[in-house]
This record gives sequence, structure tokens and C-alpha cells, in this order.
Amino acid sequence: MKIALFPGSFDPITVGHIDLIKRAIPLFDKTIVAIGQNNQKKYLFDLEQRQMWLEKVLKPYPSVEVKIYNGLTVNFAKEVKANYLIRGLRNASDFDYEKTISQLNTIIGDGLETLFFISKPEFSHISSTIVREIIKGEGDVSAFIPHEISKDLNLNYYKQK
Repeated sequence: MKIALFPGSFDPITVGHIDLIKRAIPLFDKTIVAIGQNNQKKYLFDLEQRQMWLEKVLKPYPSVEVKIYNGLTVNFAKEVKANYLIRGLRNASDFDYEKTISQLNTIIGDGLETLFFISKPEFSHISSTIVREIIKGEGDVSAFIPHEISKDLNLNYYKQK
């Protein structure tokens, strides 16, 4: 069975993430979208919210599972028997960073392969970091996040401010 792991913080999930997941689906028997927990990192949205959004947006795709993990991604990949890691590349900086991580993962992950998906031009400028900053500034992020999340933000997040 070909199992792919797409790890990230997904704080929040963007249309770029969704595009990568959709492009990976036909290549694998199962795709696990995994929310990594890092206690050193400050998130805008709590873990439960991010998980709920991912499950809502990915519900139409039966071969996609959403999971949460702690620790090294390679250890989680072994746990879920993933053979491949999926990573998105928006630019040369992403490539330089991800190349180093993938080489280390291959060594400590017993041959775990990393597959790089180059972002489509219409998504290459989108990052969760930028989307978070726009949200904090109460700007319109509807072009950058899935519709279901945009609707939820308008109903819940902005109203609390």
C-alpha cells in the first residue's frame, strides 16, 4: 500500500495546501494530512479548530485522513507506515530548506522518500504565515483559504474581536 504523509501546522489551511493534497490523491492509496504539534510555536488557531477545518474541507476525499502527531515527522511516518512525505515548494528558499530536511529524513527515516510538489503560479504567493498576518489585521483572506473556513472565520473569529 502506498501511503503518503503531508505534515504541517495548517495554521490555517490554505487553498495552496488543498491544491497539493488534491494533486497527491491519485498517486497514493492513502494520504494522511498530519497536524504536527510544536510546543515552542505559538499558533493563531488551536489544534481542535485546525483539525475540524481540515476534516471539513477534506471530507469529500475518502482516501484522505487527518491525524495529529507529536515529535519527529519521520517517527510518525513509521508509525502510520507512510512511505512518502509530501512537501510543497513555492520558491527557491523553500527548496533549499526542504532539500536539507528531506536528506536528513531519508537517513533517519530508513529511506523515507520526500516528493516535492511545485506550487501552481496562482498559489505560489500564499503562505499560512501571511494569511495569519492578514487575519490579525482583520483583512479579507477569502481568496487564500477554503470557502468553508472563510465562512467560519467571518461567523466566529472576527465577531469575537
